[in-house]
Amino acid sequence: MSLEEESSSPETSSEIPLEPGTLYVISTPIGNLEDLTFRALRILKNTDRILCENAGHSRRLFQHYSISTPASTLYRDQSPTPYAGILEDLKAGKTFALVSDAGTPGVSDPGSHLIRVTREAGFKITPVPGASALTALLGISGWQANPFLFLGFLSEKKGKKRNQLVEWKEFEGLIMIFESVHRIGDTLEAVKEIFPDSEYLLGREMTKIHEEILLFSPNLPGKPKDFAHKGEFVVLINTNRKKMLKGSLGSADRIQ
Repeated sequence: MSLEEESSSPETSSEIPLEPGTLYVISTPIGNLEDLTFRALRILKNTDRILCENAGHSRRLFQHYSISTPASTLYRDQSPTPYAGILEDLKAGKTFALVSDAGTPGVSDPGSHLIRVTREAGFKITPVPGASALTALLGISGWQANPFLFLGFLSEKKGKKRNQLVEWKEFEGLIMIFESVHRIGDTLEAVKEIFPDSEYLLGREMTKIHEEILLFSPNLPGKPKDFAHKGEFVVLINTNRKKMLKGSLGSADRIQ
């Protein structure tokens, strides 16, 4: 297909209408506001309502792109008929956009409950992919993601967290973890203890001004470089030493 043909196809047209009775699950920037896709922006501006993990947090994004669509915070509904109002509106042909504070809804936020309820009720759910800390760090690792294991946020309790990692000690591949600033130190100590022969990549404040990408390796000489214990962290562990690619990460800092 030529560029001219592709640009005029319905799939890429900015005039394509939203489908009535649909829940759009939209990925938003994980830090850099320029990472919002054209498609996501179009849907956010034209949907009937935006359901947010935290409407106050999302306001900065909406103001930046002049999005005036009504927005509200989505709370987990524990009633016998959860999200009845939303389901009634979907039945009436309205559309909703679901967003999290950053990245893709349903990964580490309450959005997964609404998604399950909506699917069980028979309504269409459409993904609108975009920025992801998971794929951002994976893409610059230089490691083959086969197999790949995503553990998300580990337990806040040190003992349980360690047990979660020990469970995968014999796994050969890549393991990804999300972590908060308050627990990153304990988590890295556990990783070093349980996976002593593995390299692991640390991403801090991905796509933001103070972004850091650091490689820890048992084969790199010298004193480990310190990093700011601020912001949000992603850890990628390469437990498959036999298939580990040799070489550097280019401009990325490397520490032992």
